[in-house]
Formats: sequence, structure tokens, C-alpha cells
Amino acid sequence: MSVHQPIRHMIFGALAVMALTAAPALAADPVFPVGSRLGLVPPAGFVPSTKFIGFENPQASAAILLVAMPPEAYPELEKNFTDEMLKARGIQVVTREAVTFKDGKGILVAGPREQDGTKRYESVLIANVSGATALVSVQMLESSRATVTDAVLRDALKTIAVRQQIPDVERLAVLPYKIGELSGFHVVRSGHDGAAVLTLGPKDSVTNVEQPFMLITIVASEAPKPEERDKIARQAFSSAPGIKDIRITRSEPLRMGQSNGHEIIAEAKDSTSDIDVTAVQWLRFGQNAHLQMFAIVRRANWNEVYPKLRAIRDSVEPR
Repeated sequence: MSVHQPIRHMIFGALAVMALTAAPALAADPVFPVGSRLGLVPPAGFVPSTKFIGFENPQASAAILLVAMPPEAYPELEKNFTDEMLKARGIQVVTREAVTFKDGKGILVAGPREQDGTKRYESVLIANVSGATALVSVQMLESSRATVTDAVLRDALKTIAVRQQIPDVERLAVLPYKIGELSGFHVVRSGHDGAAVLTLGPKDSVTNVEQPFMLITIVASEAPKPEERDKIARQAFSSAPGIKDIRITRSEPLRMGQSNGHEIIAEAKDSTSDIDVTAVQWLRFGQNAHLQMFAIVRRANWNEVYPKLRAIRDSVEPR
């Protein structure tokens, strides 16, 4: 199973991104937001955002959003980067130009956009650069163009840079909870919405369950009554990704820290390779949401990996 979403879904959902702060850098150096492979030299007046991956200029009501995708995403992104598609998003394309980088290429478009009765202006860059696909959206009030000009933005966007590795400490920093123990796993993807993907092994992209992986998400929900927990856990497990021929071998309540929780363990097969796997789901119930942890491991490796998964589970704490 791949830990990446399908490329098409990544493209059309890519602007819904968030993070925390940016790492310090010299004035002329690209600044990389925490947890992001992409960085750039921000224009004057822009500071690292505390709400999303990118930069913001509060005085100009302007924001720069950064999204990194795999390099193979670029051809489809370029194919769909039409005036018609952008119009469907509310952007009236006024300018379109090719952009050349020393190690890549891109397309920059810009135009007005009316949102909730407010006149805005948006510039969008797609680029295939340094072994990654970059999607950058600059959004501002129409009135801000007097100071944040197209020329200023063009110069900034030409400084787009890609780093090959993101330290786990940065990926963990964007999460609204703490993971105190990784047990040899590393973080593939994370977001301040609480979604995280972890895997055990050298690769980030996992196929045919060649590496164990773990998904962590936060699901908004009222705290269930004790007699409802098993039903809710089974319903959540029924939508588990990447497995078939599921046979639940354990479904029982347990305490997780100071919270009530529920564990389900099941034997199954990988959906694409038919390899025998074991899957586990833990739900940790809160007042307004519950934390869902789901992992899949080749059955032959289960006894070795299960204690590592439990160590991760037991180390998760609120910030």
C-alpha cells in the first residue's frame, strides 16, 4: 500500500495546508517552514505563518502558501492547470507565463478572485524543480497590489528551493499532540490538523506492505458512552485503508494514559498483493474528539513490530 494519496487528490486538495513556524535563515537564504520541503526568500513584510505552511503579511492581508508533491505529480498538474480549471476555483486568469529555474521549469498565472464579496488577487505557481513538484499560491486583497506587486512576487517565487530531508523534530512540531517515542519509525507526513504517517524502514513510499506503517488522525466526535465504544471502534475499523478479507481477532476496551480507549486487532490481506497482514487500531476517546491510530504490518513481522507500535501509542500526549 502507498502512504501517499493518489496524485489527483493531492493536486486538488493541495491548497488546504497548514503548519507552525519557519526555521531561521540568513536574509538572502531561502526560509523553510517547519515540516516543509519547500522554501523561498520571502518578500519584504512577509513573516513565517503560525497558521499554515508558508508566509503572511498581516498589514497587506496577504499570504504565501507552499505545497510540495512528488515529482511525478507535475505532468498531471500541468495538464490540469488550465484557465478553465482555475476559473472553476474562482480565479480569472489575466497573466500566464513560463518560468525557468536552473534545475527546473514552471508556469505562473495570476488574476483577480472574488471571495465572499471581497475582491482579492491570487498568483499561482506550479514548478518541477530539484526533484519535486511545487505548488505555490499567493493570496491577497486586490488593494494590496500597490505594495505587493507582480514584480515583487515574481522575484520571490524565482527563489523557490527544495530540501531533500525534513528532520523528524520538525514534522513532529506541527502536530497538536506530542509523540515522545518513535521506536525506530520515522515521520513521512504530518499536519497541524493531527494527521501523521509513520513508517519503519528506509523508504517513505510503501508498496505491498514492505514496511510497517502507522496512520494517526484526529476525528471530531462527542465522547461515546461506554456501551457505544465497541460499535464506534468497529465502524471506524471498517473503513481501514488497504486491507481486505478482514477477520477481527480482538476488540476490547483499554485505558490509554488518563483516557478511555479501545483496541481492535485483525488478520487480513493486503488489498493489492494478497500478502497476509495484521492490523491494529487504537481509539483514544476525548470530550470533543478521539485520536485514531491505525497500523498495518506483514503478519510474519507482527510479533517484532507490535511492541514498537504500542510504545508509540503510549507516548502520545496532548501539548
